[in-house]
Amino acid sequence: MTEKYRKFRNITSNKLSKNWIFYHPADWEMWAAAMSSVHRLLVYVLWLSHMGNGAAAKSRSLQVRAAKKHNTTEQLSQDSDVSFPDYVYNRLLYFSKACGVSSCISGGRVQRDKSLYEGGCPATIEFCHNEEINPTVRYTRIALVLQAEKGELGTGYVMVDHDSEVITMTFRSSTTTQDWMSNLMALPIDYSPVCEKEYRRMIKEGEIKECVGCKMHRGFHRFTETLGRSFLRKIEGILEAYPEFQVVSVGHSLGAALAVIAGIELRLRGYQPLVLAYAPPRIFNNNMKDWVDDLFGTAAIHESIMEAGEVDLDHGYFRIVHKQDYVPSMPPFYHIAGLEIFINKGKLPHLASDLEYIGPNEDILTKYGMKRIFTRKRFEKLTHTYQHREYFIDLGGCSGF
Repeated sequence: MTEKYRKFRNITSNKLSKNWIFYHPADWEMWAAAMSSVHRLLVYVLWLSHMGNGAAAKSRSLQVRAAKKHNTTEQLSQDSDVSFPDYVYNRLLYFSKACGVSSCISGGRVQRDKSLYEGGCPATIEFCHNEEINPTVRYTRIALVLQAEKGELGTGYVMVDHDSEVITMTFRSSTTTQDWMSNLMALPIDYSPVCEKEYRRMIKEGEIKECVGCKMHRGFHRFTETLGRSFLRKIEGILEAYPEFQVVSVGHSLGAALAVIAGIELRLRGYQPLVLAYAPPRIFNNNMKDWVDDLFGTAAIHESIMEAGEVDLDHGYFRIVHKQDYVPSMPPFYHIAGLEIFINKGKLPHLASDLEYIGPNEDILTKYGMKRIFTRKRFEKLTHTYQHREYFIDLGGCSGF
């Protein structure tokens, strides 16, 4: 144990509950060299203060080369000639709005067994009643609403689009006290899947590797311990009723973490879901990050995208990160899986021309260095709220989309 780590542990253990402290010993030396103990503590407290109501700014200065302009709204990526077809951009926008609807769950504003047009979600929202904005609004029904009880985690809803044949599971960002407590419980915990039987069967039959030494964020793992079992029993009934439909798991912030966990469980049940995580926090240790990428076939999907020269959202795990959102880099010492789509623009509107395909690169911050981020001017920018809240639309509440 290094002297710097001893000092950091002593300082933080006196200030915070032990459930609030996180570290990954294998990564400590890198972070100790990157920023002081005071910086680490300040950044973590800041992350906790903004997690979920839209806030932490991630100063992510990318030195990108100029991209060619197309006659359509496609844009070449930073690292390669990878474009975003209009239909891909439209899907990213659509599922961001689906995340917005999750903010309407409180107060009974999302109604089960109704189409969006019939009042499944508030008529004050264009996405819920305007056919020009959402052409399938009459054919998309709310099949399930999940309201987390006291001590539980995982508020969200499931909608079935009978026209496009898509089942969407959407999870809400931090709202309740339990949501916030789960954000705080950041010590790692051994990973154990909800569907242990299927997990062991797939390992035995050689379909997947065993997740050896896998750990994840304790607070987010709570989803598998509480609502996870109840939710998965309910969702399987819906999936079995529409076996040919595409399954999409989406969420923003805390909801993004839950969408990833739900996506993992669906993979272990033999499904091929598309996971879209908007502003996801880091929740895995390095072993689990590698296992999750292997589970979703991240390397093969990335290779296919590079060969095709354009992004496709058929299945797999994609994370969407906004230019100045800091949450996807937190908590430190954890890792993030999947393929990154980067929004290289600050404020709305976000168009296809603002998108860049980053791919499996976990953290460009390490490429450009941490020191430049923690200057006083940049640190003050972390207090802005819009960077974490704005992903194609303003996800700050049940309105405006």
